[in-house]
Amino acid sequence: RDENRVLTGANVQGTPISLPLDMVAMGLTMVSVLSERRLNRLLNPALSVGLPAFLTKGAGMFSGLMLSQYTADTLIVEQRILSPPACIQSIPAAADQEDFVSMGMNGALKAKQILENAHGVLAIELIGAAQALDFREFTPGRGTLAARAAVRKVVEHLEVDRPLFPDHNAMRAAVERCDVLDAVQAEVGALATSW
Repeated sequence: RDENRVLTGANVQGTPISLPLDMVAMGLTMVSVLSERRLNRLLNPALSVGLPAFLTKGAGMFSGLMLSQYTADTLIVEQRILSPPACIQSIPAAADQEDFVSMGMNGALKAKQILENAHGVLAIELIGAAQALDFREFTPGRGTLAARAAVRKVVEHLEVDRPLFPDHNAMRAAVERCDVLDAVQAEVGALATSW
């Protein structure tokens, strides 16, 4: 550890790592796009089945969550820019001794950024979903109530416009910690997954 020495293991082909990372990155981008489209349905009064425009009682005077959608859209644009696969970007180097490079590190770095953006997009959708539930006059199921309560521990109901970046950042951290998922599972039991 204290020596200035490099040991190589001749693990020269990283495609088994870079190709799956590229697929994960594209999948995360797709999930984020679906999340934003659900948010759009909540904010658009033509699609929201009776919810107020931008989830505010004062549309026209207040922006509500309109600018939150802009933030989600910006994160998705960045994801789309980063989504093309890195594993096909090889450039020969070292007098063609390095004739094919998997670009795995580039793939890992962009997948990490896409994941961070996905946390932000999902956080904004959860904020919007909790706000929408506040306007509904029916009682949702136990899991949905637990999810809304988990959001409300982090983000207050938006009565009048306020700077939303603290809400976005706090909810993003909650998404990373899986707070909403944990709250729902504590209420209704483990959510089954089948692969």
